[in-house]
Amino acid sequence: MPTIHIFLIDSDSSGHRLAVDGNGTGTFPTLGAAEAKATRIAWRFLPAATLRFELDLKWTMSDLEIRAATLEVPQTQGMENSYVDR
Repeated sequence: MPTIHIFLIDSDSSGHRLAVDGNGTGTFPTLGAAEAKATRIAWRFLPAATLRFELDLKWTMSDLEIRAATLEVPQTQGMENSYVDR
């Protein structure tokens, strides 16, 4: 069974905040910097992984935008009973 990791970037006038699997990883001055950090984190899970962020929510009243990407990591035989499943 694969493990799925969720990458979220929420953006407004104060910056671009990246969260991976619900854990905040930082605020970045540009969307490109947040996406680059997300890609480097994804490489830890799956070397040569690529992420494609899609706009999930845009609220023009407050300039809020939320983008999401998912990464599906195949589970190897040795990982079957690892902490990832808990």
